[in-house]
Amino acid sequence: MDHIELLTGLLLNLLAILIVILLLNFKYLSGKVHSFHLRPLSIYLISTILMLLSLALTVKLEDGFIYDLRFIPFLLGGIYGGNRILLWLSLTAVAIRAPLLGPGLILTMIMVILASIGIMYLRPRLANKPWKTRVYWFTLFAFVYSILSLWIPGMLFDFGDGGSFLVYSFVLTGSTFFVFYLCELIRTTYVLQLEAIKFEKMQVVSHLAASMSHEVRNPLTTVKGFLQLIHEDPANVNVNSELSKIAVSEIDRATEVINQYLNFARPHPETEIEVDILEEINRSKEIIMPLAVKKGIDIKTNTLHQHAIKGDPNKLQQILINVMKNGLEAMEKGGTLRVLSYLDGEKVLILINDTGIGMTNEQVLRLGEPYFSMKGKNGTGLGMMTVFQLVEGMRGTIKVQSKPNNGTSVILSFPVHKQEQTAPAMTPSKVRPSLR
Repeated sequence: MDHIELLTGLLLNLLAILIVILLLNFKYLSGKVHSFHLRPLSIYLISTILMLLSLALTVKLEDGFIYDLRFIPFLLGGIYGGNRILLWLSLTAVAIRAPLLGPGLILTMIMVILASIGIMYLRPRLANKPWKTRVYWFTLFAFVYSILSLWIPGMLFDFGDGGSFLVYSFVLTGSTFFVFYLCELIRTTYVLQLEAIKFEKMQVVSHLAASMSHEVRNPLTTVKGFLQLIHEDPANVNVNSELSKIAVSEIDRATEVINQYLNFARPHPETEIEVDILEEINRSKEIIMPLAVKKGIDIKTNTLHQHAIKGDPNKLQQILINVMKNGLEAMEKGGTLRVLSYLDGEKVLILINDTGIGMTNEQVLRLGEPYFSMKGKNGTGLGMMTVFQLVEGMRGTIKVQSKPNNGTSVILSFPVHKQEQTAPAMTPSKVRPSLR
Protein backbone atom coordinates (compact mmCIF):
# COMPACT_ATOMS: atom_id res chain seq x y z
CA MET A 1 0.00 0.00 0.00
CA ASP A 2 2.92 2.30 0.80
CA HIS A 3 4.28 1.81 -2.70
CA ILE A 4 0.98 2.80 -4.29
CA GLU A 5 0.82 5.87 -2.04
CA LEU A 6 4.39 6.76 -3.02
CA LEU A 7 3.69 6.33 -6.72
CA THR A 8 0.56 8.48 -6.48
CA GLY A 9 2.35 11.22 -4.56
CA LEU A 10 5.29 11.34 -6.99
CA LEU A 11 2.98 11.48 -10.01
CA LEU A 12 1.09 14.39 -8.43
CA ASN A 13 4.47 16.06 -7.87
CA LEU A 14 5.31 15.54 -11.55
CA LEU A 15 1.95 16.94 -12.61
CA ALA A 16 2.51 20.09 -10.56
CA ILE A 17 5.98 20.61 -12.09
CA LEU A 18 4.65 20.13 -15.62
CA ILE A 19 1.77 22.57 -15.08
CA VAL A 20 4.13 25.29 -13.84
CA ILE A 21 6.60 24.72 -16.69
CA LEU A 22 3.87 24.77 -19.34
CA LEU A 23 2.25 27.92 -17.92
CA LEU A 24 5.61 29.70 -17.82
CA ASN A 25 6.43 28.62 -21.37
CA PHE A 26 3.05 29.73 -22.69
CA LYS A 27 3.40 33.09 -20.96
CA TYR A 28 6.93 33.54 -22.21
CA LEU A 29 6.27 32.42 -25.78
CA SER A 30 3.20 34.63 -26.06
CA GLY A 31 5.34 37.71 -25.39
CA LYS A 32 7.12 39.72 -28.08
CA VAL A 33 10.59 38.27 -27.63
CA HIS A 34 13.31 37.64 -30.18
CA SER A 35 15.33 34.96 -28.41
CA PHE A 36 14.74 32.08 -26.02
CA HIS A 37 16.81 33.27 -23.06
CA LEU A 38 15.77 33.70 -19.42
CA ARG A 39 17.69 35.82 -16.96
CA PRO A 40 19.68 33.87 -14.33
CA LEU A 41 17.58 35.40 -11.53
CA SER A 42 14.38 34.23 -13.23
CA ILE A 43 15.78 30.71 -13.57
CA TYR A 44 16.74 30.69 -9.89
CA LEU A 45 13.33 31.89 -8.75
CA ILE A 46 11.43 29.44 -10.96
CA SER A 47 13.60 26.52 -9.80
CA THR A 48 13.21 27.52 -6.16
CA ILE A 49 9.42 27.76 -6.49
CA LEU A 50 9.31 24.32 -8.08
CA MET A 51 11.50 22.84 -5.33
CA LEU A 52 9.23 24.35 -2.67
CA LEU A 53 6.19 23.01 -4.51
CA SER A 54 7.78 19.54 -4.65
CA LEU A 55 8.57 19.71 -0.95
CA ALA A 56 4.95 20.66 -0.22
CA LEU A 57 3.81 17.55 -2.11
CA THR A 58 6.34 15.27 -0.46
CA VAL A 59 5.44 11.69 0.49
CA LYS A 60 6.59 10.49 3.92
CA LEU A 61 6.58 6.77 4.60
CA GLU A 62 7.20 4.76 7.77
CA ASP A 63 10.90 4.36 7.02
CA GLY A 64 11.47 8.00 8.06
CA PHE A 65 12.56 9.19 4.61
CA ILE A 66 10.60 11.65 2.48
CA TYR A 67 10.25 11.26 -1.26
CA ASP A 68 9.68 13.97 -3.84
CA LEU A 69 10.97 15.26 -7.19
CA ARG A 70 13.01 18.26 -6.02
CA PHE A 71 15.92 16.93 -8.03
CA ILE A 72 14.19 17.79 -11.34
CA PRO A 73 13.87 21.60 -10.82
CA PHE A 74 17.33 21.55 -9.22
CA LEU A 75 18.69 19.87 -12.36
CA LEU A 76 16.77 22.27 -14.64
CA GLY A 77 18.10 25.35 -12.84
CA GLY A 78 21.67 24.03 -12.75
CA ILE A 79 21.73 23.21 -16.46
CA TYR A 80 20.06 26.36 -17.82
CA GLY A 81 21.31 28.81 -15.18
CA GLY A 82 25.05 28.19 -14.99
CA ASN A 83 27.47 27.59 -12.13
CA ARG A 84 26.47 30.65 -10.10
CA ILE A 85 22.79 29.68 -10.12
CA LEU A 86 23.78 26.08 -9.38
CA LEU A 87 25.63 27.24 -6.25
CA TRP A 88 22.64 29.23 -5.01
CA LEU A 89 20.26 26.38 -5.78
CA SER A 90 22.50 24.00 -3.80
CA LEU A 91 22.31 26.24 -0.74
CA THR A 92 18.58 26.71 -1.24
CA ALA A 93 17.96 22.95 -1.58
CA VAL A 94 19.66 22.33 1.75
CA ALA A 95 17.99 25.33 3.42
CA ILE A 96 14.42 24.34 2.49
CA ARG A 97 15.08 20.75 3.65
CA ALA A 98 16.66 21.71 6.97
CA PRO A 99 13.42 22.50 8.91
CA LEU A 100 12.22 18.91 8.45
CA LEU A 101 15.40 17.52 10.07
CA GLY A 102 15.61 13.71 10.20
CA PRO A 103 18.31 11.48 8.69
CA GLY A 104 17.29 12.60 5.25
CA LEU A 105 18.92 16.01 5.81
CA ILE A 106 22.41 14.49 5.73
CA LEU A 107 21.45 12.51 2.66
CA THR A 108 20.17 15.72 1.01
CA MET A 109 23.49 17.49 1.64
CA ILE A 110 25.48 14.58 0.21
CA MET A 111 23.24 14.22 -2.86
CA VAL A 112 23.25 17.98 -3.54
CA ILE A 113 27.06 18.00 -3.56
CA LEU A 114 27.27 14.96 -5.84
CA ALA A 115 24.55 16.31 -8.16
CA SER A 116 26.26 19.70 -8.40
CA ILE A 117 29.57 18.08 -9.34
CA GLY A 118 27.82 15.95 -11.96
CA ILE A 119 25.99 18.94 -13.48
CA MET A 120 29.16 21.04 -13.63
CA TYR A 121 30.88 18.16 -15.42
CA LEU A 122 28.11 17.36 -17.92
CA ARG A 123 26.77 20.81 -18.83
CA PRO A 124 29.76 22.18 -20.81
CA ARG A 125 30.34 18.82 -22.52
CA LEU A 126 26.74 18.57 -23.70
CA ALA A 127 26.22 22.24 -24.56
CA ASN A 128 26.84 21.80 -28.29
CA LYS A 129 25.26 18.36 -28.61
CA PRO A 130 21.86 17.78 -30.29
CA TRP A 131 18.98 18.38 -27.91
CA LYS A 132 17.91 14.72 -27.92
CA THR A 133 21.42 13.69 -26.91
CA ARG A 134 21.26 16.10 -23.97
CA VAL A 135 17.91 14.66 -22.91
CA TYR A 136 19.26 11.09 -22.93
CA TRP A 137 22.38 12.01 -20.96
CA PHE A 138 20.50 13.94 -18.29
CA THR A 139 17.99 11.10 -18.01
CA LEU A 140 20.90 8.71 -17.43
CA PHE A 141 22.27 11.16 -14.87
CA ALA A 142 18.90 11.11 -13.07
CA PHE A 143 18.98 7.30 -13.04
CA VAL A 144 22.48 7.30 -11.52
CA TYR A 145 21.27 9.85 -8.97
CA SER A 146 18.38 7.57 -7.99
CA ILE A 147 20.75 4.59 -7.59
CA LEU A 148 23.01 6.64 -5.32
CA SER A 149 19.93 7.66 -3.37
CA LEU A 150 19.40 3.97 -2.62
CA TRP A 151 23.03 2.96 -2.05
CA ILE A 152 24.10 5.83 0.25
CA PRO A 153 21.20 5.43 2.77
CA GLY A 154 21.91 1.71 2.80
CA MET A 155 25.51 2.40 3.81
CA LEU A 156 24.86 5.20 6.30
CA PHE A 157 21.56 4.18 7.88
CA ASP A 158 21.30 0.46 7.14
CA PHE A 159 18.26 1.23 5.04
CA GLY A 160 16.76 -1.74 3.21
CA ASP A 161 13.37 -0.73 1.77
CA GLY A 162 14.32 -1.51 -1.82
CA GLY A 163 10.74 -1.44 -3.08
CA SER A 164 10.21 2.23 -2.24
CA PHE A 165 13.45 3.23 -3.87
CA LEU A 166 12.69 1.20 -6.96
CA VAL A 167 9.43 3.11 -7.32
CA TYR A 168 11.29 6.37 -6.66
CA SER A 169 14.03 5.49 -9.17
CA PHE A 170 11.54 4.58 -11.87
CA VAL A 171 9.41 7.71 -11.43
CA LEU A 172 12.39 10.07 -11.07
CA THR A 173 14.12 8.72 -14.20
CA GLY A 174 10.95 8.74 -16.30
CA SER A 175 9.90 12.17 -15.03
CA THR A 176 13.34 13.64 -15.78
CA PHE A 177 13.17 12.33 -19.31
CA PHE A 178 9.63 13.65 -19.81
CA VAL A 179 10.27 17.11 -18.32
CA PHE A 180 13.59 17.66 -20.12
CA TYR A 181 12.22 16.34 -23.39
CA LEU A 182 9.33 18.79 -23.10
CA CYS A 183 11.58 21.75 -22.21
CA GLU A 184 14.08 21.04 -24.98
CA LEU A 185 11.31 20.44 -27.50
CA ILE A 186 9.62 23.75 -26.66
CA ARG A 187 12.94 25.57 -26.69
CA THR A 188 14.03 24.05 -30.02
CA THR A 189 10.63 24.64 -31.60
CA TYR A 190 10.68 28.28 -30.57
CA VAL A 191 14.20 28.79 -31.93
CA LEU A 192 13.17 27.17 -35.22
CA GLN A 193 10.08 29.37 -35.30
CA LEU A 194 12.20 32.50 -34.95
CA GLU A 195 14.53 31.28 -37.69
CA ALA A 196 11.55 30.49 -39.93
CA ILE A 197 10.12 33.98 -39.40
CA LYS A 198 13.49 35.53 -40.21
CA PHE A 199 13.89 33.29 -43.27
CA GLU A 200 10.36 34.14 -44.43
CA LYS A 201 11.09 37.86 -44.15
CA MET A 202 14.28 37.42 -46.14
CA GLN A 203 12.37 35.39 -48.74
CA VAL A 204 9.77 38.13 -49.07
CA VAL A 205 12.49 40.72 -49.62
CA SER A 206 14.27 38.41 -52.09
CA HIS A 207 11.09 37.66 -54.03
CA LEU A 208 10.12 41.32 -54.05
CA ALA A 209 13.51 42.43 -55.36
CA ALA A 210 13.75 39.66 -57.96
CA SER A 211 10.15 40.15 -59.10
CA MET A 212 10.65 43.90 -59.40
CA SER A 213 13.80 43.35 -61.44
CA HIS A 214 11.96 40.89 -63.66
CA GLU A 215 8.99 43.18 -64.28
CA VAL A 216 11.12 46.26 -64.98
CA ARG A 217 13.39 44.30 -67.33
CA ASN A 218 10.52 43.53 -69.73
CA PRO A 219 9.74 47.14 -70.75
CA LEU A 220 13.44 48.04 -70.76
CA THR A 221 14.12 45.15 -73.15
CA THR A 222 11.38 46.45 -75.43
CA VAL A 223 12.82 49.98 -75.31
CA LYS A 224 16.26 48.62 -76.14
CA GLY A 225 14.86 46.73 -79.14
CA PHE A 226 13.04 49.78 -80.48
CA LEU A 227 16.11 51.99 -80.05
CA GLN A 228 18.16 49.46 -82.00
CA LEU A 229 15.57 49.55 -84.81
CA ILE A 230 15.69 53.36 -84.83
CA HIS A 231 19.49 53.27 -84.92
CA GLU A 232 19.51 50.86 -87.87
CA ASP A 233 17.21 53.07 -90.00
CA PRO A 234 17.43 56.67 -88.71
CA ALA A 235 16.04 58.10 -91.99
CA ASN A 236 12.63 56.43 -91.63
CA VAL A 237 11.01 59.26 -89.68
CA ASN A 238 7.43 57.95 -89.68
CA VAL A 239 8.30 54.47 -88.41
CA ASN A 240 10.82 55.84 -85.91
CA SER A 241 8.23 58.24 -84.56
CA GLU A 242 5.84 55.36 -83.82
CA LEU A 243 8.64 53.32 -82.30
CA SER A 244 9.62 56.26 -80.11
CA LYS A 245 6.04 56.63 -78.84
CA ILE A 246 5.90 52.96 -77.89
CA ALA A 247 9.33 53.19 -76.23
CA VAL A 248 8.18 56.17 -74.15
CA SER A 249 5.00 54.29 -73.15
CA GLU A 250 7.17 51.34 -72.06
CA ILE A 251 9.30 53.65 -69.92
CA ASP A 252 6.06 54.89 -68.36
CA ARG A 253 5.03 51.28 -67.75
CA ALA A 254 8.36 50.55 -66.04
CA THR A 255 7.78 53.58 -63.82
CA GLU A 256 4.30 52.31 -63.02
CA VAL A 257 5.69 48.90 -62.09
CA ILE A 258 8.15 50.53 -59.69
CA ASN A 259 5.33 52.57 -58.18
CA GLN A 260 3.28 49.41 -57.67
CA TYR A 261 6.06 47.80 -55.68
CA LEU A 262 6.51 50.97 -53.65
CA ASN A 263 2.85 50.62 -52.72
CA PHE A 264 3.83 47.71 -50.48
CA ALA A 265 5.53 50.27 -48.24
CA ARG A 266 2.94 53.03 -48.81
CA PRO A 267 -0.38 51.28 -49.39
CA HIS A 268 -3.17 53.33 -50.92
CA PRO A 269 -6.51 52.45 -52.58
CA GLU A 270 -6.18 50.53 -55.85
CA THR A 271 -7.00 52.38 -59.06
CA GLU A 272 -10.10 50.80 -60.60
CA ILE A 273 -11.42 52.18 -63.86
CA GLU A 274 -13.17 50.77 -66.90
CA VAL A 275 -10.65 48.73 -68.87
CA ASP A 276 -11.12 48.23 -72.62
CA ILE A 277 -10.11 44.64 -73.36
CA LEU A 278 -9.57 45.18 -77.10
CA GLU A 279 -7.38 48.22 -76.52
CA GLU A 280 -5.17 46.45 -73.97
CA ILE A 281 -4.79 43.36 -76.16
CA ASN A 282 -3.77 45.46 -79.17
CA ARG A 283 -1.37 47.52 -77.06
CA SER A 284 0.23 44.38 -75.62
CA LYS A 285 0.49 42.96 -79.16
CA GLU A 286 2.38 46.05 -80.34
CA ILE A 287 4.81 45.78 -77.45
CA ILE A 288 5.48 42.07 -77.93
CA MET A 289 5.57 42.19 -81.76
CA PRO A 290 9.38 42.82 -82.17
CA LEU A 291 10.13 39.62 -80.24
CA ALA A 292 7.55 37.71 -82.32
CA VAL A 293 9.06 38.96 -85.60
CA LYS A 294 12.52 38.01 -84.44
CA LYS A 295 11.36 34.45 -83.70
CA GLY A 296 9.24 34.16 -86.85
CA ILE A 297 6.00 33.84 -84.88
CA ASP A 298 2.62 35.03 -86.13
CA ILE A 299 0.33 36.72 -83.58
CA LYS A 300 -3.41 36.53 -84.23
CA THR A 301 -5.90 38.40 -82.04
CA ASN A 302 -9.69 38.44 -82.05
CA THR A 303 -12.20 40.02 -79.68
CA LEU A 304 -15.75 38.68 -79.95
CA HIS A 305 -17.41 41.23 -77.66
CA GLN A 306 -17.42 44.91 -76.77
CA HIS A 307 -17.52 44.52 -73.02
CA ALA A 308 -15.13 45.98 -70.47
CA ILE A 309 -13.87 44.95 -67.07
CA LYS A 310 -13.10 47.02 -64.00
CA GLY A 311 -9.53 47.26 -62.81
CA ASP A 312 -6.12 48.73 -63.54
CA PRO A 313 -5.23 48.78 -67.27
CA ASN A 314 -1.51 48.77 -66.46
CA LYS A 315 -1.94 45.57 -64.45
CA LEU A 316 -3.93 43.89 -67.21
CA GLN A 317 -1.26 44.89 -69.72
CA GLN A 318 1.38 43.48 -67.39
CA ILE A 319 -0.55 40.20 -67.21
CA LEU A 320 -1.01 39.94 -70.98
CA ILE A 321 2.60 40.78 -71.80
CA ASN A 322 3.97 38.21 -69.33
CA VAL A 323 1.72 35.42 -70.61
CA MET A 324 2.25 36.31 -74.28
CA LYS A 325 6.01 36.57 -73.80
CA ASN A 326 6.07 33.12 -72.17
CA GLY A 327 4.12 31.77 -75.15
CA LEU A 328 6.60 33.25 -77.62
CA GLU A 329 9.57 31.86 -75.71
CA ALA A 330 7.97 28.40 -75.72
CA MET A 331 7.95 28.38 -79.54
CA GLU A 332 11.63 28.11 -80.40
CA LYS A 333 10.96 26.97 -83.98
CA GLY A 334 8.25 29.52 -84.74
CA GLY A 335 4.50 29.05 -84.69
CA THR A 336 1.34 30.96 -83.99
CA LEU A 337 0.25 32.81 -80.86
CA ARG A 338 -3.52 33.28 -80.66
CA VAL A 339 -5.22 35.76 -78.36
CA LEU A 340 -8.99 35.51 -78.19
CA SER A 341 -11.43 37.30 -75.89
CA TYR A 342 -15.04 36.19 -75.52
CA LEU A 343 -17.92 36.11 -73.03
CA ASP A 344 -19.01 33.25 -70.81
CA GLY A 345 -22.04 34.31 -68.81
CA GLU A 346 -21.03 37.31 -66.73
CA LYS A 347 -17.32 36.66 -67.23
CA VAL A 348 -14.92 38.06 -69.79
CA LEU A 349 -12.44 35.38 -70.84
CA ILE A 350 -9.11 36.00 -72.52
CA LEU A 351 -7.57 32.93 -74.13
CA ILE A 352 -3.86 32.97 -74.97
CA ASN A 353 -2.80 29.89 -76.90
CA ASP A 354 0.64 28.96 -78.23
CA THR A 355 1.96 26.06 -80.29
CA GLY A 356 5.09 25.60 -78.22
CA ILE A 357 6.70 22.79 -76.27
CA GLY A 358 3.91 22.52 -73.71
CA MET A 359 4.13 21.28 -70.13
CA THR A 360 3.38 18.20 -68.06
CA ASN A 361 0.62 18.17 -65.43
CA GLU A 362 3.25 18.44 -62.67
CA GLN A 363 4.78 21.50 -64.30
CA VAL A 364 1.37 23.13 -64.73
CA LEU A 365 0.64 22.64 -61.02
CA ARG A 366 3.91 24.39 -60.11
CA LEU A 367 3.19 27.49 -62.18
CA GLY A 368 3.21 30.57 -60.00
CA GLU A 369 5.82 29.22 -57.58
CA PRO A 370 8.75 31.59 -57.08
CA TYR A 371 11.82 30.56 -59.07
CA PHE A 372 10.06 27.75 -60.94
CA SER A 373 10.70 28.31 -64.63
CA MET A 374 10.74 26.32 -67.87
CA LYS A 375 13.57 28.51 -69.18
CA GLY A 376 16.34 26.93 -67.14
CA LYS A 377 19.00 29.36 -65.94
CA ASN A 378 17.49 32.15 -68.04
CA GLY A 379 14.20 32.21 -66.10
CA THR A 380 13.21 33.21 -62.57
CA GLY A 381 9.60 32.01 -62.48
CA LEU A 382 8.61 35.38 -61.06
CA GLY A 383 6.73 36.44 -64.19
CA MET A 384 3.97 33.87 -63.68
CA MET A 385 4.00 34.47 -59.93
CA THR A 386 3.27 38.13 -60.66
CA VAL A 387 0.56 37.12 -63.15
CA PHE A 388 -1.23 35.00 -60.56
CA GLN A 389 -1.04 37.77 -57.96
CA LEU A 390 -2.27 40.47 -60.35
CA VAL A 391 -5.14 38.34 -61.65
CA GLU A 392 -6.24 37.60 -58.10
CA GLY A 393 -5.98 41.31 -57.25
CA MET A 394 -8.39 42.08 -60.12
CA ARG A 395 -10.86 39.48 -58.76
CA GLY A 396 -10.12 37.21 -61.67
CA THR A 397 -9.06 33.58 -62.12
CA ILE A 398 -6.44 31.88 -64.24
CA LYS A 399 -6.53 28.39 -65.74
CA VAL A 400 -3.72 26.68 -67.62
CA GLN A 401 -4.15 23.70 -69.96
CA SER A 402 -1.12 22.13 -71.57
CA LYS A 403 0.33 18.92 -72.95
CA PRO A 404 3.97 18.18 -73.82
CA ASN A 405 4.78 19.09 -77.43
CA ASN A 406 1.19 20.22 -77.99
CA GLY A 407 1.15 23.84 -76.86
CA THR A 408 -0.30 25.68 -73.88
CA SER A 409 -3.55 27.58 -73.35
CA VAL A 410 -3.88 30.17 -70.61
CA ILE A 411 -7.45 31.27 -69.86
CA LEU A 412 -7.88 34.50 -67.90
CA SER A 413 -11.34 35.20 -66.50
CA PHE A 414 -12.58 38.55 -65.11
CA PRO A 415 -16.03 39.78 -64.03
CA VAL A 416 -17.85 41.90 -66.63
CA HIS A 417 -18.07 45.57 -65.75
CA LYS A 418 -21.58 45.97 -64.26
CA GLN A 419 -22.55 48.87 -66.49
CA GLU A 420 -21.85 46.70 -69.52
CA GLN A 421 -23.74 43.55 -68.53
CA THR A 422 -26.81 44.38 -70.65
CA ALA A 423 -24.84 44.46 -73.91
CA PRO A 424 -25.54 41.62 -76.36
CA ALA A 425 -23.07 38.79 -76.36
CA MET A 426 -22.31 35.95 -78.70
CA THR A 427 -22.98 32.44 -77.47
CA PRO A 428 -19.80 31.13 -75.82
CA SER A 429 -20.16 27.72 -77.44
CA LYS A 430 -20.04 29.27 -80.90
CA VAL A 431 -16.86 31.22 -80.36
CA ARG A 432 -14.77 29.14 -77.97
CA PRO A 433 -11.86 27.48 -79.74
CA SER A 434 -10.81 23.94 -79.08
CA LEU A 435 -8.02 23.88 -76.49
CA ARG A 436 -5.07 21.72 -77.08
